[in-house]
Amino acid sequence: MKYGLSWLRSNDRILLKSTIIGILLLTMIHVYLSLSLLDPYSGFFDFLHITTILILVVMFISILLKGLVPVAISCLGLVLLYGSIAIPSAIENSLGPFYYKASTGYLSLEAINRGTHGFFLLGVAMVVLGMIVAYKPHILYTRNRPISSEQLWTKYPNWDENLQLASTKTDSLIGLPSLLNDTERYLLWRYEFVLVLIYDTVYRVPIYSYVPTSSTVLRESKSQRVIGASKYGYFI
Repeated sequence: MKYGLSWLRSNDRILLKSTIIGILLLTMIHVYLSLSLLDPYSGFFDFLHITTILILVVMFISILLKGLVPVAISCLGLVLLYGSIAIPSAIENSLGPFYYKASTGYLSLEAINRGTHGFFLLGVAMVVLGMIVAYKPHILYTRNRPISSEQLWTKYPNWDENLQLASTKTDSLIGLPSLLNDTERYLLWRYEFVLVLIYDTVYRVPIYSYVPTSSTVLRESKSQRVIGASKYGYFI
């Protein structure tokens, strides 16, 4: 069981390709059944029916471990795909005039085909949307989308004086609070780290670290506030 789950998690490309192939096969089956008057009690129809179910099962497995949202979207699409293939055979005996709650109508093969085409197209659209959410969610991101705080700070390396000073210039060390004024030192406890320019590289420096005396604490251009990440929010 664990091997099967690990295989599903590590073979996204195979699962994605199998879903695409499954959509193509279902399209061929749907078009064939729409153009032909196949006997729903024949062995060939049973073969197509079983093949459809197997394809839908494979498509469901490919989305199973990708989260609740893509699973919910894809399951609705899979139900619509199955209905677009199974409904024509199920209601073939109901062709002709019908009466329902004082309403009359006429059910024709053309009307059934139009309805199943709509089910099929909507099902394919929902399966594709579910696959996008599962495998390529960045496609749905809007342009100029706000950057999360985690992504904003990851472009700066972490400062560790024990490791990095050994391979850099020899310079006397000073505590980071010594580079700040009295007000900034008073508020320093609110920071997780601040940005400091050390030897032409900007580092994320923990608040009580030691840095070379030539270091410069980065500040905002207008307010001159220290730039860093807060322990109790996103920014200070």
